Amino acid sequence: MSNRLYYMKVFFLQYKAFVLGGILIFILGFALAMAVFRGPKVPKTEEDYAHALKVGEHLFETKRYEDAFKYLIYPGEHGYPKARFLLGEMYYNGWGVEKDNKRAFENYKSAADDLIEARYMVASMVFRGEIKDAPKGTATTLLTEAAYHGSKRAQRDLGVYSLMSSDYEQAYFWLSLASQNGDVRVQKALKAASEKLNDYQKGLLDAEIKGFVARK
Repeated sequence: MSNRLYYMKVFFLQYKAFVLGGILIFILGFALAMAVFRGPKVPKTEEDYAHALKVGEHLFETKRYEDAFKYLIYPGEHGYPKARFLLGEMYYNGWGVEKDNKRAFENYKSAADDLIEARYMVASMVFRGEIKDAPKGTATTLLTEAAYHGSKRAQRDLGVYSLMSSDYEQAYFWLSLASQNGDVRVQKALKAASEKLNDYQKGLLDAEIKGFVARK
């Protein structure tokens, strides 16, 4: 028994740095895991809110939605547009939370003044009938603004709605811009709009399309 203790002592002294280093790494890893498991502390400063947003964005991008929600809820309630948009995405798609169109719309709407993608989602939900009693006039304005700011989804939808309304020039204009993404459905709709216009009309529109610059 004494020989065993002797050799253990010799081993420890010889590899002391490795043993202590391993213990330290274990303790730090355990502490970090506990911190993540418990979620973020309630932010008190702007730096805290910004940090929570950054962590929440990373967790969202890596599809750890339940953990992302724990971080994003604080900057979201504090009025950070990016946090509100991501919360809207989570509620709309049921990622990490129960699907809730009303809460999704509220979050998108809160972020719409600052983020084009949120503006698009507000308009899109109204046109799809996912939100009741919402004014379509306002939704049309938001959709048009998003399209002028370069949102391909908004350009596609605006082109399709224009085609359905027999406004072929507007349909051709927006669908031409949206077609740059290579969407097959957009290509088919663009062909349908193109067939309703003469060469002179398309020539004027092509020049306008070529000079189109998305608003900032």
